[in-house]
Amino acid sequence: MKILRSLTALLLVLSMAAMSGACTKTTPDLSDSDWKIVPSEDSDITLRFICSWGGVDSKAETLKLVLSQFENRNPDITVVNESLFGEDFLPKIKTDFASGNDPDVFGLWPGSDIKKLVTVGKVADLTGLLTDDPEWKRQFNPDMWSYTTYNERIYGLPFEIIFECMFVNRDLFKKYNVKIPENFDELKEAVFIFNRNNIIPIAFNTEAEGTYFYQNLVPVVGGKDGTEVPFTEGRKIKQSHIVALNLIKELYDIGAFPKECFTMTNNERNVLFKEKKAAMIVQGSWYIGDFEPDDDTVDIIPFPYVKGYESNKNTMVYGLGGGTFHMSQAAWDDEKKREASVRLLRFLTSPESAAQFASRTGMISTVSLEGYDIDYIDMTIKGMRMLEEADTLVGPLDSYVDRTAWEKYIAAQFPYFLSGKITAEEMWEAAIENGIILDY
Repeated sequence: MKILRSLTALLLVLSMAAMSGACTKTTPDLSDSDWKIVPSEDSDITLRFICSWGGVDSKAETLKLVLSQFENRNPDITVVNESLFGEDFLPKIKTDFASGNDPDVFGLWPGSDIKKLVTVGKVADLTGLLTDDPEWKRQFNPDMWSYTTYNERIYGLPFEIIFECMFVNRDLFKKYNVKIPENFDELKEAVFIFNRNNIIPIAFNTEAEGTYFYQNLVPVVGGKDGTEVPFTEGRKIKQSHIVALNLIKELYDIGAFPKECFTMTNNERNVLFKEKKAAMIVQGSWYIGDFEPDDDTVDIIPFPYVKGYESNKNTMVYGLGGGTFHMSQAAWDDEKKREASVRLLRFLTSPESAAQFASRTGMISTVSLEGYDIDYIDMTIKGMRMLEEADTLVGPLDSYVDRTAWEKYIAAQFPYFLSGKITAEEMWEAAIENGIILDY
């Protein structure tokens, strides 16, 4: 296998914790006060917190729990949770920073947005804090610091591991006698059968989250290099992306996607799959938390490979998610807020908090949970095994391009591409002309 030994070791520890009863510590018991914030007259510090775990996100309720626990144990601090779900999150946090309304502590995945904030001095350098507290730093998987380190300085705490794959409603496959697809040809055959039975084959939309389908198809065509280095030296998009896009159009042309996919929201797309109106969806590991632990009708599978590109067959999208936590420079420059923000960051990334997210949402954390008996649901355990068995791990494509340009000139252009108004080449040419290539 080509996976780093430390990742394999991490997954092995997590799997052992999930499948054995040998651990001595369980997820902390919760009292009523854990769920209810106890007001304190001594609260004189207010921290603004924002991440993508809001609204209908599977981690939203657990986040509220963890923040209420923090406030009850730190009565001098009030946390205003401004977290938002889906496509509402990025515009909000970008607007806040651009207008000088910087949050104090925030969660943001690796990619162009956090790099821009670091470049303009909006994110606090946490290197010294972690150097002074090696025990805190040792809680995290050491391989993950590379995701939050820029110019040899650490700007974020890598709390949440994510992966992407295909989710299937196994009961629909069984009902209509459809083979769960291992390759693209079998995927097309499944599309034909589900269409004949008035089942939407693939829940898909053309907002940025909908492009997870594209982000998972590119690696099985172009491999790690074609995904993480998407442009040629001549600043052209690599051919593997054109191949992948044309395969998606092929699926569109045979009716693989909902008729309303151009106008559908992310939540509407997710609900289609959860309500068994669609047979498949490409999503991330965070989506596992939307399902009941005993729901054996839903399963995850590796993204189907494409014949002719078998060398990329065992490739899987993997990285850090929205649970990558940062402190703003504005909070750092305020002595009282700095100390309070550090306390919040310590609590958010503690093994206790990680155990609660793991047990309640199926989240895989980079924080060591040795000693905790986590009852992971089956899909999480299977995801760990899929990562362990993968030959190649690839970062999400939208982490290697300018995210704003990606949303405007790739995701938002899918309706024009799929309906034949522009070609894949034209779509990428326009994106490149409008700054999608990162120059730092």
